[in-house]
Amino acid sequence: MAGLKSVNTPTSQPEEYDLLVLGSGEAGKYIAWTLARKGMKTAVIERKYIGGSCPNIACLPSKNVIHSAKVASYFRRSEEFGITKDNWKIDMPAVRERKRKMVTGLVEMHLDLYKKSGAELVMGYGRFVGPKTIEVTSADGLIRLLHGERVVINTGNHNENFHFPFDCSRNFSGLRLPGCRS
Repeated sequence: MAGLKSVNTPTSQPEEYDLLVLGSGEAGKYIAWTLARKGMKTAVIERKYIGGSCPNIACLPSKNVIHSAKVASYFRRSEEFGITKDNWKIDMPAVRERKRKMVTGLVEMHLDLYKKSGAELVMGYGRFVGPKTIEVTSADGLIRLLHGERVVINTGNHNENFHFPFDCSRNFSGLRLPGCRS
């Protein structure tokens, strides 16, 4: 995938960025693209789905299939509107192929926007190993160490237990956080 480099050991000096975004979902990709266009060095770290889950497995593919069902529903009722029909059927392989083409097109569009903006897409599993420092392990085992002046956590549709030190005295959210006493 785009942007993968080999780093000898995870204890190497980190590569420096103005902005790191962990997760390529909706908000993070736009901030990375925008700031990269303004000359900042940005990278988006993504484990699996280029563009996040919405264009790949969630929102948009679901809406695509739902739209096909809506068209079928209208067609089923077509005689109410003066339209006759004979021997019609739903071709589910064609419905799935329409959805797959949409997803492929969206992934290609995202890759093109990364390229045009100058933001780097780093495919791999990212985890914090220090303040503003993320270790990224690619699918083929290559490890990169990245440090950002700013870091955005944009991990999206499922929760994750982050294990990094948190100063409970600086919790102004009013939320009860694990490991903090009220």
